[in-house]
Amino acid sequence: MYVPSKGRRGFTLIELLVVIAIIAILVALLLPAVQQAREAARRSSCKNNLKQLGLAIHNYHDTFNTFPPGYVRQFSTGTTEAASFWGWQTYLFPQMEESALFDAMNVGNTQLPNALANATSLNQMGQPIGPLKCPSDSGPDINTRTQLNDTVPAAQSVATTNYVANNSSFGLDTITSPNTQQPVFFETGANANGCFWQNSKLQFRDMTDGTSNTIVLGERSWEMNNPSGTKRQCDAGVVFGANSGETRNLRAVFASGRVGINDSGSGITGGGLTAPDSDNCQYGYSSLHKGGAQFMLADGSIRFISENINNNPSTAHDNVVFENLLSRNDGNVIGEF
Repeated sequence: MYVPSKGRRGFTLIELLVVIAIIAILVALLLPAVQQAREAARRSSCKNNLKQLGLAIHNYHDTFNTFPPGYVRQFSTGTTEAASFWGWQTYLFPQMEESALFDAMNVGNTQLPNALANATSLNQMGQPIGPLKCPSDSGPDINTRTQLNDTVPAAQSVATTNYVANNSSFGLDTITSPNTQQPVFFETGANANGCFWQNSKLQFRDMTDGTSNTIVLGERSWEMNNPSGTKRQCDAGVVFGANSGETRNLRAVFASGRVGINDSGSGITGGGLTAPDSDNCQYGYSSLHKGGAQFMLADGSIRFISENINNNPSTAHDNVVFENLLSRNDGNVIGEF
């Protein structure tokens, strides 16, 4: 007697919904882990970028017995150095396998404004340089906010960098007295007690606090969120240097401890800083790495420093951990960080 076999039963609607729910739960559980893994990889790549910059600085010091200048300006009253306005990263190109670009810019013999006025040079300066950008940062390859060459012939935009140099623990300063051989600070006001300033020629022996206790470079993001949720423009930095305006020179290549890590500088005004929750982060350090930013110390090591590190935003150097790390010669004892 023939007995027909039963057909395979399909999924019921409830079973299908259960399967979909399980898949959704798994995705919800796994997605943060995937995102964390990706950010960990980006953070590691950023750390490697800073290591490359650190190695380049050490190699530069081995060759010239000094750090590169923060940026070149004038060496004597009424005269302007032929290589004016190029920033510290430009001088590291030969140590970063970018000698061809360094030579093409004719850095030692022409001023940055003249190079910007040349269409070929401007196009080359607009090309991104991978090791000089943090992969976690969402900013553009071309820095359209920190434009250069204000008047000759018009504002120009060049490559963005997320790495800025330590100028001071409490404010941004340049030198006022000409000196081509030794570092000279402001004769009035706060000294640039970091590692880079106008026409600087810092040597390792000048870091009396020790190379493992002195910050050389740190991160600055393109933008970040205010506590209110609005975007705060930090503007990152500029690879090649800055225009002839002192203020823009400073924030394009330098940073200071006057503004805390990932902070707008709440309560700090004057000297170019505006009201809280504004764009004061243009003068400090910041990143899109959660909870802090990465820094290169003078011994070449890379440290992630929490945004909650002890700091006192002001126009004076205070005996707090972050400012002690930014000063090369304050003599203060640095605790754990």
